[in-house]
Amino acid sequence: MSYVDPRLILCRLSSRDLAVLDDIEAFRLLTTRLVQRLHFPIGTGTATGHATAGGATKAAVRVLTRLAGHGVVGHLERRIGGVRQGSQGYIWQLTSTGATLQRARRGESGRRRYVEPSALFTEHTLAVAEMGASLRELALSDQLELLALETEPSCWREYIGSHGTAQIVKPDLYAVTATGAYEDHLFLEVDRGTEHLPQILNKCRDYAAYHQTGIEQREHGVFPAVTWIVQDEPRARQIHRAITAEATLPDGLFQVITVDTFPAHLISEADSS
Repeated sequence: MSYVDPRLILCRLSSRDLAVLDDIEAFRLLTTRLVQRLHFPIGTGTATGHATAGGATKAAVRVLTRLAGHGVVGHLERRIGGVRQGSQGYIWQLTSTGATLQRARRGESGRRRYVEPSALFTEHTLAVAEMGASLRELALSDQLELLALETEPSCWREYIGSHGTAQIVKPDLYAVTATGAYEDHLFLEVDRGTEHLPQILNKCRDYAAYHQTGIEQREHGVFPAVTWIVQDEPRARQIHRAITAEATLPDGLFQVITVDTFPAHLISEADSS
């Protein structure tokens, strides 16, 4: 494929096109449905709201198809719901051209080759994006304020471990929500049930070690609640028991909730702050 100057593409893109590209870059993968939820809301009463789900989906497909025509996004071979879903089942990522354009907007250089990710990576990445979309929707419906939402690697935290070596704790998302004068800070971990409990506990120990440094507390006045988001209640109980049984982990640092209760949990946390 011949090189295309990203400036020639950039002049053809609207502010909403660029916002869609920003989110596909930030979340790494987005389904058509997630793009619709993030950028083509339904019945919100805003200027960009759509009266029906069908209208919102068609608008999302139209924009994504145009972006694909410019060569800045592409969809995976794999689809959500199989081929019968058509373009609504596509999973989108930036192309090399799209990544170059994004870097050019920031004044950066370099190129990156994009390949088809594994099924495991795809499922986890989309699950994280679902949580990000839920947070945005709660904010759009005025159920809470979303003061910050950081994706990987922006949400990672570096610190010096007990042996003087550089360590990194890697949450899936970092969020700050607010209601009134109160804020909740969260490190979000999306669990798909694929990691064994020793792996979960090792990551909890990493958070405990980072908590011990006091870095986050000095910067923000509080350490974020490490929130494990799991698929169902049995998995939630399993992880909760493992964490509480681990004597080296501090009380109150971790919480375990299910995907289904995630929005209600955020609202109740905000109301009780």
